[in-house]
Amino acid sequence: MATTVSQDPDCYRWNNAPNLLCYECDSCKAGVLEDIKRDWHKLSVLNIVMLVVLIGIYSIGYCAFRNTQRAETDHPYGQNRMSKV
Repeated sequence: MATTVSQDPDCYRWNNAPNLLCYECDSCKAGVLEDIKRDWHKLSVLNIVMLVVLIGIYSIGYCAFRNTQRAETDHPYGQNRMSKV
């Protein structure tokens, strides 16, 4: 009993011409998509790290701004500025 193995259709698209850059084969397309997916994953991790850093810098700046306002008014933290007449 002989089994027939069908050849991959990508093999028929192969050409030995050096001026062709793409042979429209599915194997190359899958490889390119995998590279793009890997690059975008790295970029998304970098974006998340930058977001955390920017939130930290913003928080430090906001705390410093609030501290300078409190120092200029000579009111301790939490004291109400209004008084009853």
